[in-house]
Amino acid sequence: MKKFTLVFLFVFGIIVSAYGQTKRADIIKLLDVSNTKSQAAQMFDLMLPSLKALAPSAPQAFWTTFESMLDLDSFVEMFIPLYDKYFTHDEIRGLLEFYESPVGRKMLAVTPDLTQESFGIGQAWGTKLAEDVLTELRRQGY
Repeated sequence: MKKFTLVFLFVFGIIVSAYGQTKRADIIKLLDVSNTKSQAAQMFDLMLPSLKALAPSAPQAFWTTFESMLDLDSFVEMFIPLYDKYFTHDEIRGLLEFYESPVGRKMLAVTPDLTQESFGIGQAWGTKLAEDVLTELRRQGY
């Protein structure tokens, strides 16, 4: 009986491990199919002008070197535990199915433009909000 229990636990462990590796592989595929790496690069490009404004005296060579040091693969790798935590394997498969569908491919195609335009909208909204807050603070004597 003891031998059977050990064999059962061993086989069960292999099955669970294989399931986990399959889920991990599907998460990696999802992150690839959904262009996570290129979206991260785009976000960096959108943030770069703000970063440069923080250090206007830094030469372009600094920013070129800094950008070359970005490791987008390790950045994407950090998403794997999040997807594993918040999505079941079946949900990951469903997301893969979506992104491989015509509407999913369209979503991926327009996401860079949506992101860029959303960033501009967010900046304008934030600027207006800050102006409104400052105006109200002055009005109230602060």
